[in-house]
Amino acid sequence: MKSTSAPTTEYGEAQAVYARALSREAYLCSEKQQSSGLFAVPYTYCVQVLAREDDWYRVKYAEDSGIYSAVYGYVRAEDFAVLDSKPETTFLYMPVNVTYSQPPAGGLPAIGDITVTAAFYGNFYSGGAGYSYVLYDDSFGYISGANENYPIIEVAPEPSSPSPRPSGAVVAVFVALGILAALAVALFALSGRRRRHSGER
Repeated sequence: MKSTSAPTTEYGEAQAVYARALSREAYLCSEKQQSSGLFAVPYTYCVQVLAREDDWYRVKYAEDSGIYSAVYGYVRAEDFAVLDSKPETTFLYMPVNVTYSQPPAGGLPAIGDITVTAAFYGNFYSGGAGYSYVLYDDSFGYISGANENYPIIEVAPEPSSPSPRPSGAVVAVFVALGILAALAVALFALSGRRRRHSGER
């Protein structure tokens, strides 16, 4: 039985196709289904499109740099706008501080708060609660609280197309039709006068 799915379109690294998140709910998923969402790609930031598979893009988010590691997955094509060229800013690199507190146990002294720096990737919402998807010490996970405090990229609106003006040939045709109409009215008036004069005789 032949498959009815659309063929996969591959994009090489040389092409470097990017797509921008159109909302705050544009999730990057581990599989081609919404239930496997890992995090919402930060609004106005991009993913690198590696291939088009049916209604999904296979993508990469972030690069292997510093405390960040590239994440691979899928996004719904309708949630992203493919760009004509690589934008100045593609991924959001914004480390966050995560503090762990250990309460005293059985009256014994406890160590103070421990703060670590983690790589923030995006937010995840579930049941009205928000979480942040982060990477620390080669491990991905969620911490409580969504992080909406990141800079939004100003996207210039696409210029609207000007209304087409009539060409010179079209204008000339309208002028000629107007002249012909005026001549027809004049000839009709003259014809009426001649009939009246011939009747009086």
